[in-house]
Amino acid sequence: MQTENRTGTKNILFTHYGDNWIRGSERCLLDLMTNIDTKKYTPILWCNQPIMAQQARALGIKVFCSHFSILLGWQAPRFNVLNFLRLIKEAKQLITTLHIDIVHANSAVPCQWLNIAARQLHVPLLCQIHAIYPLRDRLTFGLYHVSKVVGVSQYVMRPFYQDNLPVSRRQVIPNGIDDKKLSQQALIDLHHGLNISCGTFVIAAVGSLIKRKGMDLIIDALALLLKKQLPMHLLIIGDGPEKEALTAQIASLGLQQQVTLLGEQDNVMGILRGTVNLFVSGAREEAFGLVFAEASLAGLAIVGPYIGGIPEVVKNNETGLLVSPENSFALSIAIEKLYQSPSLEYRLAKSGQKHILENFTIRHNAQQFEQTYQTLLQTPEVFSPWYTNTSWMTSLVHGCQRFMKRGQHHEA
Repeated sequence: MQTENRTGTKNILFTHYGDNWIRGSERCLLDLMTNIDTKKYTPILWCNQPIMAQQARALGIKVFCSHFSILLGWQAPRFNVLNFLRLIKEAKQLITTLHIDIVHANSAVPCQWLNIAARQLHVPLLCQIHAIYPLRDRLTFGLYHVSKVVGVSQYVMRPFYQDNLPVSRRQVIPNGIDDKKLSQQALIDLHHGLNISCGTFVIAAVGSLIKRKGMDLIIDALALLLKKQLPMHLLIIGDGPEKEALTAQIASLGLQQQVTLLGEQDNVMGILRGTVNLFVSGAREEAFGLVFAEASLAGLAIVGPYIGGIPEVVKNNETGLLVSPENSFALSIAIEKLYQSPSLEYRLAKSGQKHILENFTIRHNAQQFEQTYQTLLQTPEVFSPWYTNTSWMTSLVHGCQRFMKRGQHHEA
């Protein structure tokens, strides 16, 4: 284990692998690095994204940017052993020269090479996961070898519970939002600019325009509501590969005047607070749902599917209405219910805002990570070989057998 640096703080090497954008997991990491107690911890970032590196440097964080590749990954090159060895060597150099005390991987991929480097240098490795990883990835990324796996929700941790990963090596720390920074965004009223009449009930959806976000389901729900002559307008905030398909869907339903694709926006909170009456999601899968926390902070009631990690953020019938997934009709009924009952909408919105401020702020998130870092630094067994506890291995073997049987069944 490394010693304290000359300022008396512990050095944390945050490592992130991802595409060259700033979305949910990137934003969470940037917020965490700027909100941990700098009297105790010094954040350093190692990533593969130029835009992430740029934003971290702007926050005064020391950054190292490299090309990351995945050994046995889903895309070519899948067997670049030389690059894998290079990453192990680079990781060991960074840990040694920067006097790193803890390594925090903000996604599973870097654990492939960090596992080896951190264990050889006796430095604890924490892996924070923001998504469900199938068995193949849990094995090839070495998630059963890390000192501790931290999931953003109970939902993403479910495979580790099923595999009986020791309790000491698993934890849930929900994402947190920077409520103070978000609340400082100026209110933006788009009614006049988009020619939306004052009596129109404005609903909003925020997220990447990809299939699993279910924007098409919300558009279908809006079409059902408009058939009832209800005055509504849908704002979709985000961009992505499904934009063309969504535009075609809007045109086919004749909703060009009732749906606005706003694209990516830097001031989402200002739009939600200044223009929107209700937040809606049609997600087909959601690991946590940071946008739900932000929508509740904005003082909006929520309608969404009962799926993934959403119920851990949105309390059904208390802070929002959750319906069956992949169901436009159910979405439309819930939206109409809140439109027809302003008192219910107000009660859910106020309760939701209180729920977020009490449970999902970045300060709360940072404090939980600080406690976990301290525990790892004081727990020698985090360096013990993975094979010293075999209870999870037995369950893992059984899981592999179930997986093989399912595959044989499908082939038959």
